[in-house]
Amino acid sequence: MLQVLLMGVVIGAYELGRHFADGRPSDAFAHARWLWDLERTLHLPDESAFQKWSLGWDGWVRAANEYYVRVHFPAIVLFMGWMWFRHREGWPRVRVVIAVTAAAALALHFAFPLAPPRMLPGHGFIDLMNVYGPSSYSSKPGEGMANQFAAMPSLHVGWALLVAWGAVHYGRGRWRFIMIAHPILTFLIVVVTANHYWTDGIVGCTIVVVTLWATSRVPALSDRKTERTGMSLRRDSVGA
Repeated sequence: MLQVLLMGVVIGAYELGRHFADGRPSDAFAHARWLWDLERTLHLPDESAFQKWSLGWDGWVRAANEYYVRVHFPAIVLFMGWMWFRHREGWPRVRVVIAVTAAAALALHFAFPLAPPRMLPGHGFIDLMNVYGPSSYSSKPGEGMANQFAAMPSLHVGWALLVAWGAVHYGRGRWRFIMIAHPILTFLIVVVTANHYWTDGIVGCTIVVVTLWATSRVPALSDRKTERTGMSLRRDSVGA
C-alpha cells in the first residue's frame, strides 16, 4: 500500500505540476516556431507531410486517437504492477526511473513551454482528436487542468520505451519482444495526430535512456537478484 501511495504521489505531482507550468502561450508558440525551423535544419521528416501521407488510409484515425488517449497511463500503471508483483528485484530501479524522468519532464515543461503541432498555424496540420475523436482535452488551451503547452518532452514516448525495455529486460520467453512495437507505434501516433514533434519523442526517449544508464551505476538499485542478495548478506554481516 505504501508503494502504491508513493507512486500515486509521484504521478499526481507530475500531473499537477504540468498544470502549474501552463499560462505562457506567447513563449509556447515562439518555441514551436523555433523548433520547427530547427527540425528542418536538421533534416528531420516534415510532421505535416507525414500526417497528410498517413491520411491516405481510411479507418485508422479514430484507432490512433484511442491509442493516444487510452493506452499511455494504463500501460505505465500495469507495468508498475507487473514489476511489483512479478519482478520485485527490479522495482527499486524502475521506481527511481519513473520519478526522475517525471521530474526532468516537469522541469522542461516549466523551462520550455511548447505548443504542439496541431496548434501551429500555417503548416496545414489537422487536429485529429477534435475532428475525429476522442480527445483527451475537454477545454481550450490555457483552460482546465490539462496543460496543452507541455509538448516537450513526450513522456508518452519515453515511458512507452521504458515499458518495452522492462518487458525485454525482466520478461521471459519470446513474447516479450512484441513490446518493442509499443514505443514505435506510440512515437508514430503522437506525431501523426499532431500532438508532438519528432524532437519531443527523441528528448523523452533520451531522458529515459540516460536515467536507465545512471541507475545502472548505482549498486543500491541493482536489479540482479544475486547482487541484491549479496548486498543484503554483507549488510547483515556488518550489523552482526
